[in-house]
Amino acid sequence: MKFLRILLPLIGGFIFTCSYAQDNEGQGIKIANTENASACNGTCCCDGNSQAPLGVMTDHIHNKGQWMLTYTYMNTMFQGNNIGADKVNDNTVYKNYMMAPENMSMQMHMVMAMYGVTDRLTVMAMGGYMSNNMNMNMDSKGGYMFMNGSWMYMPAGTNMGMQTSSSGITDTKVSALYNFSGIAAQRIIGSIGISLPTGSIKETGTTILGENQRLAYDMQTGTGSFSIDPDITYARKYGLFYWGADAGADVKLNYNSLGYKDGNMYHATAWAGYQFLPFLSGTFRVEDVHTDKVSGYDQAVDNQFYQENDPTSRTANYGGTWMNVYLGLNFHIMKPVLEHFRIMAEYGMPVYQNLNGTQMSLKSNLLAGLQYSF
Repeated sequence: MKFLRILLPLIGGFIFTCSYAQDNEGQGIKIANTENASACNGTCCCDGNSQAPLGVMTDHIHNKGQWMLTYTYMNTMFQGNNIGADKVNDNTVYKNYMMAPENMSMQMHMVMAMYGVTDRLTVMAMGGYMSNNMNMNMDSKGGYMFMNGSWMYMPAGTNMGMQTSSSGITDTKVSALYNFSGIAAQRIIGSIGISLPTGSIKETGTTILGENQRLAYDMQTGTGSFSIDPDITYARKYGLFYWGADAGADVKLNYNSLGYKDGNMYHATAWAGYQFLPFLSGTFRVEDVHTDKVSGYDQAVDNQFYQENDPTSRTANYGGTWMNVYLGLNFHIMKPVLEHFRIMAEYGMPVYQNLNGTQMSLKSNLLAGLQYSF
């Protein structure tokens, strides 16, 4: 991941590589007319015919004048806690905090639109709506505690729970993808994305101090910062087999209006797939993600009471490294009307996670999507 952290900001907008069609001997076919080489056909990665997993969002370009709309539902689940790479129980968390996160769900509804400006240039916009729900356990060491806006006496060993939630629109991403390749067997597409801070960083809800209190960083639906999103992808298909790799970053450009910025995120993924039936293919994908700690702080969250009792209020308890594996399915029926649609799904689980400080463990990630091209 250190390699990605150095390389990706340097390569900037040269993001996306996609090489698909080969001749019968597996050798690339040189096309003299480079404009024709950039156009799509049923065997390459355009017109919704890409067989990359759903989690690889920018895996294709489009012909001039062609649109593609995608709806994706994502449900990310967290359960229990980690300190570094070690899974720990609530009693371990209680040694440093009064509260221990139990579980959390992050549900996102994302809409993406892509349009072919030319046969070489495609633009993309993506936004969504997020809902967060978190349950936390609390342990009393005995004595008076300030909870829900008042002082309460809690006998030692008293266990309680607290539930909080937030929802709202997410940040919006706009990108441009350009195909530099003049060879039909290969696509070299440079892309650059900019994330716009349309999501909220002032969501309120239930905390240990009561109702309508500023929620911690992981419960906000936006970042409040602009970011640059470079990415590079390689993909190839031969017969019924296909495979590829992708690497990218989300680099925050500024501190938000509350005085903090989320950690930069760097990711790399590789996948392989097989066309089981004319309308069905399956994928296996491995993903590595690294996120930096939060820089700065929100004064409403960075008070001493939160810091001593709620691990989600500490910026040092954000970021880390995750390695996840995914299984996916892609459905595409080449029949009238249905040929414009593609149904895709992926389910992933972590095989390794090493987290900064004390924070919730990733449990699973589910993606399901519907694409429509016209």
